[in-house]
Amino acid sequence: MHDGTFLPALSGVRRGQITGFGPDSRAQVVIPSSADSPLLARSLVPLTQAAIGSEVALVWMAGDEPLILGLIQPVGPVVEVDGERLVLEAAREVVLRCGKASITMTADGRITLRGAQILSRSDGPNRVQGASVQLN
Repeated sequence: MHDGTFLPALSGVRRGQITGFGPDSRAQVVIPSSADSPLLARSLVPLTQAAIGSEVALVWMAGDEPLILGLIQPVGPVVEVDGERLVLEAAREVVLRCGKASITMTADGRITLRGAQILSRSDGPNRVQGASVQLN
């Protein structure tokens, strides 16, 4: 992980993190390597509350005002964990695999279960619904 200093390929661009929003709706950003308090920054991209905690690419405009160029995209898949829910998100496909068993979910809404044996148990009703249901 980068320490927040200048990005080597983009001279003058710094990495920051959104910590909130000011009363004028400008994003509050901190520079990880700096002990300074959060700065209010303008942005070239729309930002919502969901951006809090995200890393951003920053440049400085005249008057030492930071400008957010955009959000730095995560390297791997997006994973959200809040103690009650786990969300794995991918743009095209999510596959959970263990040996010969797998669950595949695709962006078009298809879910494929594969395995040597598949068992479905329920303490309550075990319902199968669909526009049509095909057995064997």
